[in-house]
Amino acid sequence: MPDDQMHGAMSRGRTDMRRMGAAALLALAAVGAMAGQGLAQEASPAAASCEPGGPLTLFTWDGYAGNDIPEWAAMWEANGIDVDYRAVGNEEILQVLKSPGGEAWDAFSINQGDNLRVFAQDAMSPVTVEEVPELANMYPSLAQNPIFQVSEGVYNSVPLTIGPLGINWIPERFPDGFTSYAQALDPQYRVSIYDDALNVISTAAVAVGLDPAVLTREELNGPVREWLLAMRPQLRVISPSLGDQLTALINDEVDIHLVGFPWNILQGQSQGVEVAFAIPEEGSYGYVDSIGITPWAPNRCNALAYADAGMDPQLGALLNDSLVGLGATPEINAMLAPETRALFPEDLENEFFAKLKWNVSHTDPDGPYATIDEWDALWNEIKVGG
Repeated sequence: MPDDQMHGAMSRGRTDMRRMGAAALLALAAVGAMAGQGLAQEASPAAASCEPGGPLTLFTWDGYAGNDIPEWAAMWEANGIDVDYRAVGNEEILQVLKSPGGEAWDAFSINQGDNLRVFAQDAMSPVTVEEVPELANMYPSLAQNPIFQVSEGVYNSVPLTIGPLGINWIPERFPDGFTSYAQALDPQYRVSIYDDALNVISTAAVAVGLDPAVLTREELNGPVREWLLAMRPQLRVISPSLGDQLTALINDEVDIHLVGFPWNILQGQSQGVEVAFAIPEEGSYGYVDSIGITPWAPNRCNALAYADAGMDPQLGALLNDSLVGLGATPEINAMLAPETRALFPEDLENEFFAKLKWNVSHTDPDGPYATIDEWDALWNEIKVGG
């Protein structure tokens, strides 16, 4: 699918895709030729070899544990796993994991921008192809990417859902939509943005034609800072959570939401509102949200069962249908509901993965690139008024 078709398709609301409700999810499973009955009787391969059972403590984004998906509920039951999860907001993940009580966490959601930083701080353990066999089937641009790959057949996390970030808006109010980050600088529009330096700075970098993975200090404190200062007068809402960003749109507090993503289409539908999404003409950066497993996980076998389920073609497709995302393997994406798959280019390896930018949190103060601490400092400066 050409880029312009991709943008237009992603901007359309889909009335037959609702994350809530077992009936709708079962319908998606049927459309995608997914036979869920067998899943209810079988444990995942990793779980079967590792004897899962008992508690699994997750720190994860809403929906990432297969909430409200009957086939996922059947998988948890078949493995004898009792999931206890805390929803992620905009917390600093290392602080949560290493604070008192952090020793109880088995697994957590992590954005690729934080992978290397968290792994370097010994808060994420390697996962092998032997433990999660479907890792061997990932797209080459993921499997060979140093953001994820530790060594041959070893990864620092297990990719769960993948997608682009861009702009959300309400098409009923703005039928012509939004096509450029430059529109966030226009005084006639009210803007909101997710309160997270990693994504805010990445948005500004892409808006001025820079790659957030290799952003220098000169670029950060030059064109990126200038773009954020120009955007700041239009900024009405700094969203502390993914839910709040949608609320601001629906309540007509803002016109444009930056760090928007396709999942808000379904979330809007669940509230009876059509929400649109588009990748701006300047391009965008993507997210790969993965499952990280702590080195101290009290229930590692259960965490591996979760990771294995996320990479399973049937279960992974159902989860990504509910999140409006892509899986890490061709096998998962071949089983997506047609409505989900149609939102993305046909040639994913060359037209999607190879073209999106990926942000990275650098930590070396003597290195060539601005560190995440410097990103945080700039965003905090902009937040309090520039």
